[in-house]
Amino acid sequence: MKPYLFLLTLFCAVILSATAAFAQDRRENVEAAKVAFLTDKMALTSEQSQKFWPIYNEYEAKRRELVKAYRGGYRQDVDELSEQEAKARIDSMFAVRERELDLEKEYVARYNRVITAKQLILLYRGEREFTKMLLKRLDNGKRPNQ
Repeated sequence: MKPYLFLLTLFCAVILSATAAFAQDRRENVEAAKVAFLTDKMALTSEQSQKFWPIYNEYEAKRRELVKAYRGGYRQDVDELSEQEAKARIDSMFAVRERELDLEKEYVARYNRVITAKQLILLYRGEREFTKMLLKRLDNGKRPNQ
């Protein structure tokens, strides 16, 4: 019985590793498409692109960490929260949004050393357009017979 358990465990580990690798590849493909899309939308020169993307990636990583920290307890069922805990959750949400805004202001100053204000507006528009496009493609992929 133990050899079968070992083989089953090994098989599950291989499947999980393959799934994780596939998800990582997909994420990398989406990120590469986003970079290409935004570079085009913003009409970045090669010099701007070379300086801009490391700053942008640094900002995105810090922003993700902020959101991740907030969402840690977010999945808890609302019905399980006391009124006081719910108020604390709302206060925490606003605190994270304020930190996000402070972070964005900090990075806008850094972006403006590399790109123009118009390019920054195009960045914000492009991010929204890319997200809409991605969601539309995901939605189309879920529909049967398409």
